[in-house]
Amino acid sequence: MKNKSIITLLTLFSFCQFSMAQKAEKGNKTIETTLNLQTGSAPIGITISEIRMRYFLKQNIALRSRLAFNFDQSTDYSYDGMNPSNPPFTVNQQSTDFKLILGVEKHFSGTEKLSPFIGAEAGIGVSNMSKDGTNTINGVTYTENGQMSLINSGAFSVYGGLVFGADYYFLPSIYIGAEIGYGFGYQDNGTAQYWNNGNNETKEVFLGSRMGFTLQANSGIRLGIKF
Repeated sequence: MKNKSIITLLTLFSFCQFSMAQKAEKGNKTIETTLNLQTGSAPIGITISEIRMRYFLKQNIALRSRLAFNFDQSTDYSYDGMNPSNPPFTVNQQSTDFKLILGVEKHFSGTEKLSPFIGAEAGIGVSNMSKDGTNTINGVTYTENGQMSLINSGAFSVYGGLVFGADYYFLPSIYIGAEIGYGFGYQDNGTAQYWNNGNNETKEVFLGSRMGFTLQANSGIRLGIKF
């Protein structure tokens, strides 16, 4: 009976040791993503906005990177309900977005499971979009063999600033987290080029730019794995 009690205690101790959250140490790497919950009239869904990676140079110092690449291609059809004999309006659209942000973090002792940190980061983003429509001018008026096109190109942004956040290790190698950032950003929206065969005219328009200091709450829940 005594031996069984000792074995039971040792088993419980081993389980507790395994279940205790172990924060990142020197040489550890983490990979995580930001989950955004979508609500409203549609059912609740989850979208992944970017991939994040970290490498811990020391237990309290980590290099970080944020990477996002989105490519979308679609074809949409619509019909002229007032004039069913008109051919359908077809739009082919393609867009590309890329973002890369690098930085460094300093972690504090926190608690056994909580790892608060501050950091600094900087990066760039670029995007392009094109849209081609047939049997229409400006996407509205149906004409025989009508065509239009829109190219939005050259958009880019730069950002640099500070981040404040925390990781909570609810399992030995799995954590959730949140963070906010404050920094300087510049965004150039590029140019838009319009063309339609109604007057066979091409127009190029500069879409403007903006810059300034902003406080940014990085929306969503960060879910990560340490290895």
